[in-house]
Amino acid sequence: MRLNYAQRADVLYIVLTETASPCVYLEVEPGIVCRVDEEREMVVGITVANFNERAKAGLDIPMLVSGISAGNLLRTAH
Repeated sequence: MRLNYAQRADVLYIVLTETASPCVYLEVEPGIVCRVDEEREMVVGITVANFNERAKAGLDIPMLVSGISAGNLLRTAH
């Protein structure tokens, strides 16, 4: 896992795994977007907008990462 933070934009990018496959972007809640490799049905990245505000409110990154199911996201998107 790799984390990148864009301070000016206050956006946290979480790269869970690299992929060369085409991905879809699905918003799981306002400001939180998952990058999903459809072929492998795997969440490969997560973007968190307004990160500082969410962190102050108690955003738990490990819980966020472990709580997202690619299969469920893909089923609700189609």
